[in-house]
Amino acid sequence: MKLGYLLEDYQKTGIKIPLNIKLAKKTSSVLIAGKSGSGKSLSARWYIGNLLTTGESAVYIADYKGGEEYESFEGSSSYASGSDAVTMIQDFYDFFVFVRQNKVKLETHYTLFVEEWFGLLTYAETQSKKLKAELQAKIGELLAVSRGLNMGVFICVQRADAHLFDSGSREQFQCVLSFGRCSAEQFRMLGFSGELEENPTSGYKPGQALVLIDGQESVQEIIVPQISNPAVLEREIRDQLDRQPGLAALISGTAEGWNRGQTVRTE
Repeated sequence: MKLGYLLEDYQKTGIKIPLNIKLAKKTSSVLIAGKSGSGKSLSARWYIGNLLTTGESAVYIADYKGGEEYESFEGSSSYASGSDAVTMIQDFYDFFVFVRQNKVKLETHYTLFVEEWFGLLTYAETQSKKLKAELQAKIGELLAVSRGLNMGVFICVQRADAHLFDSGSREQFQCVLSFGRCSAEQFRMLGFSGELEENPTSGYKPGQALVLIDGQESVQEIIVPQISNPAVLEREIRDQLDRQPGLAALISGTAEGWNRGQTVRTE
């Protein structure tokens, strides 16, 4: 998966050197943080487009915010907004349990993409503290275990406060992206340290971010390019979302080609 292009080379020479991660059983879970206006949501849509159009992963989107960036996806069984985002997370978790209990060997990678995690948890708490705790526990289990099953979770949030995650689960993200200007406290929350005490992102423009990837010693600075033709990208994403089987069909085993035409192996 392409996270963006190395910022220094892009700014100085215009050369696009991509920074990539490999989802399958390596870097399946990604935390995307950044304040409003940092380009976080637009970059997230670019990531979804890359995952779907390259076939690197099937994507199921839980978008509590229901923002205009995702408006064209309404009506797809692979997208849920508002309170329906809760059901999307629960269904993805049920699929995860099905895969785990039946020891299914997935050839296709599956991603749960959660937009506006803080807002969703706030809504859940207004319904019941039990619902909020259940969502946090399910996301925590997915973060801890799903990578080995060829599944993963992307979480988008403005601030990655510890109280938003089940105990220890925030440390389970294998890739962290910080868009825009963040406080020193937020840097430490995200796992950045030392070299970033002076907050070098103070001049970052929308779409520019710091990236911390498991197994890489240094922090990378990237830029996610502006989407030149949003309408085309939206149509491509919607087409791919509509081609995916619904999660209920995956769980029941009635979906055709749910492993992208490949045989589902069980032990």
